[in-house]
Amino acid sequence: MPRAKRTVLVTGAASSIGAPLLEALRSAGWRSRCLEHRRPVTAADEIVRGDLIDPPSLVRAVAGVDAVLHLAALTHARRPRRYFEVNVGGTAALVDAFRRSAAQRLVLVSTRAVSLRGGAYSVSKLRAEEVVRALGTRQAIVRLPEVYGAGGAEGVDRLVASAAAGRMLVLPGRGEHEISPVLVDDLAGPLVAALDAGPAAGRTYTLAGPAMTTRAFAEACVAAFRGRGRIVRVPMPALAVASVLARVAPLPVYPDQLARLRAAKPGPSPEGGTDLGFRPRGVDEGLAAVRERPGVRAGDVLATEREPLGAR
Repeated sequence: MPRAKRTVLVTGAASSIGAPLLEALRSAGWRSRCLEHRRPVTAADEIVRGDLIDPPSLVRAVAGVDAVLHLAALTHARRPRRYFEVNVGGTAALVDAFRRSAAQRLVLVSTRAVSLRGGAYSVSKLRAEEVVRALGTRQAIVRLPEVYGAGGAEGVDRLVASAAAGRMLVLPGRGEHEISPVLVDDLAGPLVAALDAGPAAGRTYTLAGPAMTTRAFAEACVAAFRGRGRIVRVPMPALAVASVLARVAPLPVYPDQLARLRAAKPGPSPEGGTDLGFRPRGVDEGLAAVRERPGVRAGDVLATEREPLGAR
């Protein structure tokens, strides 16, 4: 008799990384149960309606699963307390539901932008990690870098979309801030591996691609899409003023984004390769893979949602 598939609860599956992640889970023999909040998740094996700030819905969602993969987070807010309500409070509620269940492991998908100097979002993710670590060896944490190739409309994916469409690639300042971009396809496998890899128990991994400046990445995007885009710099003083005004005005920037971009970030974990099979491809190779996808060509607009410029 074939072995029954294990079930994993996935929060945040409607995010840009959700589709490749669900495909990787299915290929690895997992059955996905996805917590659906606002946006629909079409590729899930099972849907459970719920909300991170609704604890009873989390208890129902976790019941009967073998593991939890927690991606959901608030990434942009004008009021700092909202980050803590969702990212810290919601994670705490999920951890509490997990403790009551028979699930074996909870994997928190965090970010390299964890820093006490990175603004409210960064601090909230740092606090969420602390909540999860209280589970001891029943948890693992995977910090992701700047992700491209998912068709999103913020951060480095906005630069890819602008290059593909022949638009302006807008950079903060001189484009000197360091990033470590990774193609979305290279992250799904390691996240799945974290669900039951023995060495991952109780560990925190920071995944990162080749380090480069935002300008170097923008130039690679322009080259990948045959030079149609044009790089434009926005002076940092202007962005600083906009960040302050963004606390009360609906500007295309959020109050903590500059702090998030500037903050020092942890370096990559060598164990990401040995324990999780993380093998990031180079940026030129990754952008070539994006360019060759069906339906993607110079002039296409990949982004479908308007989101603010900024780091993860």
